[in-house]
Amino acid sequence: MTHENAGLSSMDDSEKRAHPPRSPSADIKRRRDGTLRRPSQRDVGKVGEARKRRANDLEGREWTRNSISVWSDLKRDSEESTLKHPAIYPKAMVSRLLDCFTTSEDQTVLDPFSGSGSTLLAAWLRGKAGVGFEINPEYVNLTRTRQESLQVEKSIPGGEIKLFGQDARALPEKLKPGSVDICITSPPYWDILTQRRTADSKSIRHYGEMDEDLGRIKDYDEFLAALTEVFTGVLRALRPGGYCLVNVMDLRKGPHFYPLHSDLAKEMQAGGWTWDDLIIWDRRLEYNHMRPLGYPAVFRINKAHEYILVMQRREETNG
Repeated sequence: MTHENAGLSSMDDSEKRAHPPRSPSADIKRRRDGTLRRPSQRDVGKVGEARKRRANDLEGREWTRNSISVWSDLKRDSEESTLKHPAIYPKAMVSRLLDCFTTSEDQTVLDPFSGSGSTLLAAWLRGKAGVGFEINPEYVNLTRTRQESLQVEKSIPGGEIKLFGQDARALPEKLKPGSVDICITSPPYWDILTQRRTADSKSIRHYGEMDEDLGRIKDYDEFLAALTEVFTGVLRALRPGGYCLVNVMDLRKGPHFYPLHSDLAKEMQAGGWTWDDLIIWDRRLEYNHMRPLGYPAVFRINKAHEYILVMQRREETNG
């Protein structure tokens, strides 16, 4: 025990009465004109509420590390590297987003474009409830297989997965308003994955042949409208104050550049979302086979990063 603690512990009752603990109501505020004002009950209530409310459960060091705008240390694990999916993102990214934008009390995690199930599995591994939509039966089965495999390897702390084998636009029919705590997702890359790959000459890998697949829409504006419809349903299902974190990348078709991250964010804003922030996901740990794109006729950029849109359902505008 230090001398300081020893002194506090030996303080008698008379001293405690003479030096009562400070409370918010005991603090005197100074007005701009220099006069003093005692806080009102409303002020005291706000201080108490702020002390109760937390954005997440992180301590200061983790908070600072995760707040850096460029995330460059995330990559797929050995299990994810073997999967046959054209655009998988790692569970580690989902886990970090959950660290940053939820507390232990936030339990329901939504992914309207579930794909191989990374979001649902990361939520499940953390003891949360993952809710997803996926129209491709192959990927629905893949998610189930991954879950079974991970369940054998790890002790799961009571999470669950509910996966609808349906179009994400059916979301309002399945989920009650305000029933979701957070959405973490990665929508299709338009119809880019159905195009011939001139950058690396690899074979075409796309999401499937279903007509309702948003990744087969040819017109860019129509594609954006379809995405916006899905995120309108997400907005309705999300609790007030909750976040929707959208992993996207900008696209190119021949000479035309499409800034998908900003175009989608603007459409979501028009639909009632608040664009709260932006994270850059530096993927150079995995994108290590760069080629001289366009050489020698036109200089092209090798895109080694993606974006995570930090969108929020603000209480004052959508509550």
